[in-house]
Amino acid sequence: MAANMNAGIRLALESDKQWFWIMDDDHVFSDDLLIGLLERNVDIVTPLYLRRRAPFLPVLHGDASREYTRYNFNYLKGKSGLVDVTADGSLPTGGMLIRRHVLEGMEDPWFETGQIDSEYGSWDIYFCEKARQAGFRLFVDTDNVMGHITPVAIWPVCGENGEWGFDIRQVYESE
Repeated sequence: MAANMNAGIRLALESDKQWFWIMDDDHVFSDDLLIGLLERNVDIVTPLYLRRRAPFLPVLHGDASREYTRYNFNYLKGKSGLVDVTADGSLPTGGMLIRRHVLEGMEDPWFETGQIDSEYGSWDIYFCEKARQAGFRLFVDTDNVMGHITPVAIWPVCGENGEWGFDIRQVYESE
């Protein structure tokens, strides 16, 4: 993943493109998501979305001083619109929109695996740390949200009254 993102950035920087948008293949979003993010006109922004597995928390992490703790909904309580996470968090790369000057202000490679955790890629967390150290700001946009596709199973269920219906259940156990 990191190698592909870096290759894409190198190509984009050979052109006059002013933005770089990263989109994962397991998301669904409205037709106007990109326009909504572009209108924010900030260094780095990601739409709010949730983890693929229960307990379906926001995909946001604390920084190194918080040992990369995953945030729960309490972090967003009372917050709306554009939320600046520069001081205390990192963003996921799914849906991440990056301005050209950010990429030009950082060294290649922008994304690297294994720098935070040897078992997980964590290229997103490390990218955010590097961007923060370079003086760029990070935002999650709660007005622009997207869905995270997760495998589920549909089970037939007979209610106490004898009527049949269905139940949606996770395929995988929670993390």
